[in-house]
Amino acid sequence: MDWESAFFQQYQDAYVGRLLRGIIHNLNGVNQAFSLQAALFRSMFVQAEGMLDAAELASGSAAESLSLLRDLLRKRLLMVSQMDEKVEEGQRIVARVLPLSQRYGGGHDASVSLETLVALEIEILTADTFFKHSVKKTVTIAPDIPPLQQWLGELHTLCSVLLDNALNSLRAVPAPSLSITAYVEGDSLLLAVRDSGVGIEKHVAGQIFEPFFTTREGATGVGLYLANKMVTAIGGSLEFVSRPGDTCFTVMIPLAKVV
Repeated sequence: MDWESAFFQQYQDAYVGRLLRGIIHNLNGVNQAFSLQAALFRSMFVQAEGMLDAAELASGSAAESLSLLRDLLRKRLLMVSQMDEKVEEGQRIVARVLPLSQRYGGGHDASVSLETLVALEIEILTADTFFKHSVKKTVTIAPDIPPLQQWLGELHTLCSVLLDNALNSLRAVPAPSLSITAYVEGDSLLLAVRDSGVGIEKHVAGQIFEPFFTTREGATGVGLYLANKMVTAIGGSLEFVSRPGDTCFTVMIPLAKVV
């Protein structure tokens, strides 16, 4: 195995690890909601039992106790709706991950919408508190993009690299914002990731797709290099324009290669 293949495999392994951390983070929120609701339900039943006892023993005050019990049950019915929402959230997370797991498992019938793919990457990044709470996010995916069926693992990794690159550029700026736009133009699929970060300095702009080049301490310098290699392998291109406060990476891929 050459070094490129080894690094790509390492990056994919790291991506899967990040994927799992993101899933755990999001599902943990679902579990916490269920735990809270379960505690409230237990409390409700204790209160309801007491009210029923009071209604059985009382005479003139029975109607008042039953009215209080009815109000309590109506409030808890609202909580059932909240639990249903959390169940649906967990189902969405699993549904978004399933096509990727099938692809890694060697399945050939997996397909996923680009909207779902991007949504999963954003959900994974919400494990980063800065991204979740501080970054303004805008996603615009054209509705006429057909489901993706090929190069799914590579497309996930590509989105991961571009979003991670944007996120790191945003950490040092006020009012950080990130936008993702995708649409079909002719026979090509275009995906643009734009951020309001520090930008890419002109004297290093020609080096960012070179292996092991990085301006960030602790980084490997292979993310954008591998992203560019993956796009080229699919038959597309990866370009960027940058100035302080506005950097945009644009991927153009032949639509027939991924659907």
